[in-house]
Amino acid sequence: MLLATSVLSWVAVSCQKEVKRETPVSIALYTKPMDKPLAATAGTLGVTVSATVDGWTAESDADWLQVEVETPTLKGVREVKLSYSANTGALRTAHVVFSVPGYSETYTLSQAGQ
Repeated sequence: MLLATSVLSWVAVSCQKEVKRETPVSIALYTKPMDKPLAATAGTLGVTVSATVDGWTAESDADWLQVEVETPTLKGVREVKLSYSANTGALRTAHVVFSVPGYSETYTLSQAGQ
């Protein structure tokens, strides 16, 4: 009887379908937003991104701020370089939107004027 119960338990467990748990689609920024404006001079800034899927995007809404992904947009932790030109006018603000399907994070930075 004990042997039959053990065999039936094993059969029941082995017949269950394996449940695959997928990681939710997400993107996260590990670099804290700037607490004060960047200097008016040109420069670069690194932003660390973590994505759970391949093919994420990073786009700037300002022509003075260029986005360069140093490695392909593969899932995992990646560094993104933001290059900004000198500001000869008034204080300005730009946003970089990091996106995966169905979700996005926005990084905002300001640059002082001369």
